[in-house]
Amino acid sequence: MGKKVKAANDAIMTGILVTRFQMGQIDVSDLEKMVIDTSKTERSSAARKVLAGIRDMPSFP
Repeated sequence: MGKKVKAANDAIMTGILVTRFQMGQIDVSDLEKMVIDTSKTERSSAARKVLAGIRDMPSFP
């Protein structure tokens, strides 16, 4: 059951980061810093997913 909870938390964190990026509260450099910070694994994993999605966009900042 622990893996399901972690997956749900990761999905929630990804959604939060996407929303904050779209609102302009964070930018690419902030996400890159989050990826490097491995003390918070869920945030690091979510930031990695958001960066991958952003880089696939045609208008990459």
